[in-house]
Amino acid sequence: MEKEKQAIEVTSGCKVFGAYKALCGIEGIVPVIHGAMGCFGNNTFFQMAQDESLLKGACCALQERDVIFGSEKKLEKTLETVKEHYQPEVIAILGCCVPALIGDDIEAVRNAEELPTVYIDAAGFRGWEWEGYEEALLSLLPFIKRQERKRKSINILGLDPFAPKAGADARELTRLLKECGYEVNAMLALHTSMEEIREMGSAEKNVVLGGYGLRLAEAMESELGIPYEVTDFPYGSYLTEKFLKQVTGSEYVEDIMTSLRRSYLILHRLYDLPVALVGDYGRVTALKKFFSTELGFDVRFTAIISGSPIHPQQDENLLTINSTIRAMKDELKLILGTSFQKRAAGELDLPLIRISSPVYDEVFLYDNCPYMGYRGAIVLVEKIINSFLNSYLKERW
Repeated sequence: MEKEKQAIEVTSGCKVFGAYKALCGIEGIVPVIHGAMGCFGNNTFFQMAQDESLLKGACCALQERDVIFGSEKKLEKTLETVKEHYQPEVIAILGCCVPALIGDDIEAVRNAEELPTVYIDAAGFRGWEWEGYEEALLSLLPFIKRQERKRKSINILGLDPFAPKAGADARELTRLLKECGYEVNAMLALHTSMEEIREMGSAEKNVVLGGYGLRLAEAMESELGIPYEVTDFPYGSYLTEKFLKQVTGSEYVEDIMTSLRRSYLILHRLYDLPVALVGDYGRVTALKKFFSTELGFDVRFTAIISGSPIHPQQDENLLTINSTIRAMKDELKLILGTSFQKRAAGELDLPLIRISSPVYDEVFLYDNCPYMGYRGAIVLVEKIINSFLNSYLKERW
């Protein structure tokens, strides 16, 4: 009997995608994708959709002849071009599948280069997106200086420029920590300078959101004696209060009910709302807690499309995820996920709120409108309510 044929479509990017999104948000570092143009195009496509101001980088544009003759010369030429156009402080070489397969001597190229470089073996078959993110952040360790600690100063790890509301979330976390008397040294990896990277060694502790950036935090504890704490992404009032208590010891709370009372009756109608959640591990687990405990939603389906060091498992087949959502058409009223759920949401005539990367069909320009923190709880609830109020009700005659 012939075996059933199955189509597989991965949910997560490969290792180079994670490495790129970890480094493209650091001012002074220019990522060089040592691979084919497709590797470069896919990365910059998702970056352009979220923050064009960080659009930088270069690609060696490897072709068939480079598989035969080697690609070290192309890499050398690309590095010269990068220095001419960007004047970087550091060049990050992200090795893709072709140089890994043919055995390019990357170290020889790096040794001949006068400018500081880091190298991440980011070939797709080496690992997943989250592993590339971890390795890229870990490559920054040699630039972090051992120095005297500043009281009530922290580094935040786990953000990236590709995530929805990334800039707004970063600003909200900085604001809340300041209210608790704490200063943020560096926010990896989002609009961070190399000087801030060097000053990370003066922090009192590292805060690892959702487990992302754990490898760097572990190395900093081992080599620099800086402790770290892993926290949930602070979505909703409860997790935000818990986050601030865990990180700062403060019991700082802000009132969000004054705003939510404006839609008191509508919120009651949303109680027990059946929803599906699709996204990276950190966001899905935190949002599920927020929706279940504070809003009373019925989270019927969750899918983890990108793991983390504390939860490496992920759902690898995008087609299966979307097929499952389609099969639940009579059970669901709302989908919170990525741009990849757009077609399924359209077929089911359900609202889709984009809460996790990849998002390529919606921009987030205003940095005072977050999803995280106390203000973010209000913004998310407003977004959910409006997704229903704005929907077109089909007339039934």
